[in-house]
Amino acid sequence: MKSFYRAIVLATGILALSPALLAQNLKPETLHAFECYIQSAEKRMDARQFFLLADADATLNGKVVGGHSIETVEGNGANPHKVPNGLVYDWVGTVFIPGATLDRTIRMLQDYDHRDRYFTETVSTSKLQCRKGENQFHYTMRMKEPAVVDVDNDVVWERVDAHRWRCRSYSTEVRPVGKDKGYLRRLYSYWRFIEVKDGVYVEGESITMSDEFGGFMRALGSMMGINPEKSLRHSLESMRESLTKPGMEFPAAPTGLTECGEPYRTTGCMAETRH
Repeated sequence: MKSFYRAIVLATGILALSPALLAQNLKPETLHAFECYIQSAEKRMDARQFFLLADADATLNGKVVGGHSIETVEGNGANPHKVPNGLVYDWVGTVFIPGATLDRTIRMLQDYDHRDRYFTETVSTSKLQCRKGENQFHYTMRMKEPAVVDVDNDVVWERVDAHRWRCRSYSTEVRPVGKDKGYLRRLYSYWRFIEVKDGVYVEGESITMSDEFGGFMRALGSMMGINPEKSLRHSLESMRESLTKPGMEFPAAPTGLTECGEPYRTTGCMAETRH
């Protein structure tokens, strides 16, 4: 209880600082460090010898299948990961959706005009902006959680084989709605899907970054739900609820849209630019 009151006092002091100081733009060294983290994380994902964490962990598999639970683990050691003037949160979540098929799962997730219907806890509105072929989409959404922000996303899907898909989604722009608290500056996510006899496994790795003030307020506000792990859990729970809801139908992704440009690519861990 004493630590909680100390946190409140510290938060009050921080809130008294200049708004311009609190809402400062990300610095080049912050972006550089985040891109280095992403490069390392993607190499780690590509080097995995198993498609899902549940493939190599019988206990985890038993919890998500037999226990009907949603399981989350830290993707790369204890969160948050410190970068200059920012904090990175890396979570992996797994759910098993009984009775689901890959076709319905992918169709629902590619219905970018109606994500607010399927992800009611985390998304207010969404709109598909462009499409390129069968596998690239660019859409915008207004999030409720872990922060109220407008996020533009570039998503690329890949069919691995007849029973497995994966996709990656990069936030290309994050715009705060109302007062900028710095809770969310970047949102990258990586998804894997595999269909088995009785349903579909879904695994998502969510990597988010906040600025330092936003990270502090996240920690303080985690009791109220300002928490990237909780947001990932809500997303997985919403997928399961939507896919198992009787009579729920998912429209095919629309055609005739503006064609997207080349897929967004991270800059990687390039030499830091100095000014």
